Amino acid sequence: MEKATPSSRGRPKVLDRDYVLSVALEQYWLHGPTQVSINDICNLSGASKPGVYREFGSDDGLKSQALMAYKIVAIDPFLGLLKNNHSLAKTSKALVEFILQDRQLLKIPNGCLFVTMRSQRHCFGPITKACIDRVRSDFFSSFVNWIKLSKSKGEFRLDIPTKSAAHQIEALHMGAANMQKENASNEDVRNLLIFGLSAISGEDQILR
Repeated sequence: MEKATPSSRGRPKVLDRDYVLSVALEQYWLHGPTQVSINDICNLSGASKPGVYREFGSDDGLKSQALMAYKIVAIDPFLGLLKNNHSLAKTSKALVEFILQDRQLLKIPNGCLFVTMRSQRHCFGPITKACIDRVRSDFFSSFVNWIKLSKSKGEFRLDIPTKSAAHQIEALHMGAANMQKENASNEDVRNLLIFGLSAISGEDQILR
């Protein structure tokens, strides 16, 4: 909400940037960013529209900042699992369990905001498009590096080109996120991921 400064009359209110951003992030994640307007964010946060525009510049600026906030809380921890130097099977299982976390317990929406925004990229302005592209590049390169390392340890199929395997893992992640958004069961999402990762990598211990 906007907080009034202990000021003399006529001084403008100070916008609580973090609160407005948290409201935007939750609403975009829950309903989809193309279904939520600046007016919606203002009504829910108690912020004024001029104040939001002063702080974020535009609707494009707010959406891009929401995506970067999402990256910090959801994408970075997920990709961090790839850097633990565990076996391919152990890391794969950790990735699956991360995706299958109890959303109700964590009080977060189903699905993945990054996946939603990537699928709707054409709907956004240049700032948000650039953020989507940066997040996607980080996501893809992280899996490329993980696959290369797994191949060097003899844990990943050598007959599948590394970039092709990374693209397939991206597709699995997107599929799982879309299934969750449609309220598919955890068992169905788990099966998609473990059978898919096993087939791509050649590591059948993922299934055990």
